[in-house]
Amino acid sequence: MKITERDIFNFVFYPGLLNKEIKAFLASIEESSDAITFYKELKSELEDNLTNEIRAKIKNKIPAYHPLNIIDLHALKETKDKRQNGSRLAAASTELKPKMTTKTFVDNDKEYLIKVLNYGDKTKVFVFSTKDEVVKNFDIIIEPHNLKFHFEDNSEPLKINHLIDAEKIEIRFQ
Repeated sequence: MKITERDIFNFVFYPGLLNKEIKAFLASIEESSDAITFYKELKSELEDNLTNEIRAKIKNKIPAYHPLNIIDLHALKETKDKRQNGSRLAAASTELKPKMTTKTFVDNDKEYLIKVLNYGDKTKVFVFSTKDEVVKNFDIIIEPHNLKFHFEDNSEPLKINHLIDAEKIEIRFQ
């Protein structure tokens, strides 16, 4: 059996591409192989919060590497207006729930913005590009519940028939 550098690379990055025999052999020498360790460390570094520019540079250096284009979005801090319009009874204040809540998510490069709007018992998710472009063929993953939704494009919001409590959102391009 001949093991190539590409086999080792695929073992770490794309194990589904390997046949069972090669995968089993590489798994048996995984702990003692410097090459496997190198690619595992590289993969770990790539999964950290790298900018798209750095990912593109790495892709140019390693032709076999075709990363998933994943963009992490984090919630913006909410600002609360301390002024109150009207009065509120102290006893009833714990039972008051707003009819509509919104949460905004942005990526580190500020290229994408997602608004999650909860209204009644429904949710709408709006995806925006700060470059005013139509974003096509992508999935969003809403954490912590690992909810995955597909968008053909961002021209219409995603409508969900239940409330979503999002802490983090990922955009994954196909």
